[in-house]
Amino acid sequence: MAESDPIISSYDVFLTDSEINRYVLQYLDRPIDKGYDERHGQQPAAFRMKPETGLVEVDVPINTQFNYDVDKGEQYGEALRRSRAAREGGGYGMAGGFSSVGAGASARVKMEGSSGDVEMGGTNRKEYLGLQTLGGRIKIPEEGDPVYMLAAFRGKNLHLSPVSAVVQLHPQLHHIDALEEMSKGRGSKGKKDGDEERSAETEARAIDVKIKAAEDGEAVTAGNLELLKQMQDEKWKTYDWVDAETEESWHTYESYMIHQHPEDLPQLHAAINSEDYLDTMSAPRIDPARPEMTGWAMKQNRKRQKEGKESPEDDAQG
Repeated sequence: MAESDPIISSYDVFLTDSEINRYVLQYLDRPIDKGYDERHGQQPAAFRMKPETGLVEVDVPINTQFNYDVDKGEQYGEALRRSRAAREGGGYGMAGGFSSVGAGASARVKMEGSSGDVEMGGTNRKEYLGLQTLGGRIKIPEEGDPVYMLAAFRGKNLHLSPVSAVVQLHPQLHHIDALEEMSKGRGSKGKKDGDEERSAETEARAIDVKIKAAEDGEAVTAGNLELLKQMQDEKWKTYDWVDAETEESWHTYESYMIHQHPEDLPQLHAAINSEDYLDTMSAPRIDPARPEMTGWAMKQNRKRQKEGKESPEDDAQG
């Protein structure tokens, strides 16, 4: 009788260097068949990290030729350009400690006119919102969390690479923050220039974030304020984004995801046998013939049976 679940293939498994940082970015609002890459016309323009506080931001181009509100694009782009955040190069929202010291994402883009695509130029040239910022935070792994691995096949060899973290990226509303900041600046036009400048400098302030504890209901603020300060103080580290289909990307893939000389690697040996492994990862085993015998007792009984001996219970019954 043929096996109902036959083994159709087997692979030799190799573990790659675990000291290399590998991050999996999840775009929660993006269809899987429309990646952020050059092939779809939306290769990310920038990638930033704050390693100590775990913040991540990615700037991706906006398709300004399809469903693009030119008036809103101009409004938001100008707000980002004029804001202190755009000049100082930080980040709004959580990335900037919820203050107005941050980075904007504006760009000169083409507008769709009645007679084709026209680009604003000369004295009328303005900034339009041409980039969307996606942001998230690296979750520090805790004991008991699953360990994710990236798999790469080469022939009959399976190379497994540990994932440092999975980062879920959400759209950031930095352009709205910049517009609100600019609106506040307009409201203070009646002040003297010196007063307005001092007011703008002191506008960035810590926000009193309160989180209700589940047990006693008391507000906890000190730790959160300290975290916000760390987020704001830490400088961004910027990286070049390499498209997945480029030769450089494939070279990196070959170097960090696959062992080039697997025959030179030491072989791992299991510290326990197959039966002990099953006992460790499974629920307690029960012998249907003797429900009272579980786990270790059942294993000892089967061992005696294999050795051709009768169990003590059989002797007592005889």
